[in-house]
Amino acid sequence: MSTRVLRVLGAAAVGMGLATGPAAQPALGAAVKAPASRPALVCSVQPARPRLGHAVHWEIRARDLPPLPLLQASQLGRDWLLQGQSGESSAGPGGHEQILDLRLYPLVVGRLRLPGLGSGSARCPPRSLRIAAAQAGQAPRYIAARVATAGATVGQALRIELDLASSGGLSWEPATVHSDDGILRALNTLDTRVAAQGGIEVLRQTWSFTPTRAGDVSIRFGLLRAHRFGELLVYPAGTLRWKVRPLPAYWPEGWPVGHARLRIEPAPTRLELGATGVLRARLAGAQVGRRALLAMLRADAHAPGLRFGTPRLRRLSASAHAAPEWDIELPWRARGAGRLAYPELRVAYYDPERGAPGLALADWGSLRVHDPRPLRFALAWLAVGGLVLALAMLRLGLRLAREACCRARWRRIARRGDAGALWRLWRQARERGDPRAVSLRAWVEHARCGRRGVRSPELDRLIEHEQERLYAAPRRS
Repeated sequence: MSTRVLRVLGAAAVGMGLATGPAAQPALGAAVKAPASRPALVCSVQPARPRLGHAVHWEIRARDLPPLPLLQASQLGRDWLLQGQSGESSAGPGGHEQILDLRLYPLVVGRLRLPGLGSGSARCPPRSLRIAAAQAGQAPRYIAARVATAGATVGQALRIELDLASSGGLSWEPATVHSDDGILRALNTLDTRVAAQGGIEVLRQTWSFTPTRAGDVSIRFGLLRAHRFGELLVYPAGTLRWKVRPLPAYWPEGWPVGHARLRIEPAPTRLELGATGVLRARLAGAQVGRRALLAMLRADAHAPGLRFGTPRLRRLSASAHAAPEWDIELPWRARGAGRLAYPELRVAYYDPERGAPGLALADWGSLRVHDPRPLRFALAWLAVGGLVLALAMLRLGLRLAREACCRARWRRIARRGDAGALWRLWRQARERGDPRAVSLRAWVEHARCGRRGVRSPELDRLIEHEQERLYAAPRRS
């Protein structure tokens, strides 16, 4: 019976088509080719098995719906990091289509919820995702933070270490830290690679943290970002919490806290009076302010025979230690002679490990200062005496040389019988007005070469011959 009814209805439909004719066929074909589109909203998540640290792509596709608004981070909650989102739209024969792509990073392990979305009459229900700590069969990423300094007392410089796994081509960005309970300072150990528990190679980042109050303190680490072959990975680091003990009531505020160590540079042991020098030392291991350290130095910079100037302090900025290091310089001048002692530099500190005060000492020993003034006075007198003696010897030498030249000249006149030279000397004496040059013999008898006379048998014969020649009567022919 049912089959017969279907045949009748089919024949009737064919008859109606033939009756309508060709004019009605295009409208019927158009109705078949362009069915009416319906609004739709489709939400999909990739990858299917998300992991901590890796990005999750949430794609939202809307067709023939009002424009999709951009999502806010507050809509996702604290367990998701909205790294970025992008949208695009297109229009075609199938209708108007919109695509919103969100890049999310899970911040906890376990089940996380993506909120439901709605636009117009379409809606995506809330979705639950299971976030794995690592890929199946692999260990989770190694991230560990700790306080590496024992004691944990107010005012003590603590070393904070953050170890991050560095294997697998990971390149970590410097981590950020925050705390409202003390003073943070980054240490220059960013590139330090060490072996952690189980022989894992880690990248260790370190900070110096000085708590300013006792009780429960905390350090908050920002999100840890790493790059691997161009892919951004984001991991949560959490918060480091521990307890800090107060300082004893008897310990003065601002004084050193920590196990202080003093290293000194050798000082000179022999100097002259009035010489200057600088005592140098380096303080490490204790947290102390500039003002308190200067007060300690001024109290100890005293020694008999030495005068000290204002101490000089320089804080080393490139130190890898939790507590700052100070370069100490004590300029001085020697004002007394004899054996003197350098002052002892004493730095009192509170040792949190022992829970008791301690004392760091710097002793440069002693020196001998000699007064060079008596020696210089004696040397000056010796120099003056030597100069006078030299001048006297020079004068004596010149006089002896003149006397020797004088005697040699008279001997030469006498030996050669040089009457011309004798007459010239006598004439020069008369021209000078020598009263002894009245006669040749009288002048020669009084002539001297120093204290010695110039007469000799040869000279007497020459004078006798010249006198006979000068005063003898002329011969008659």
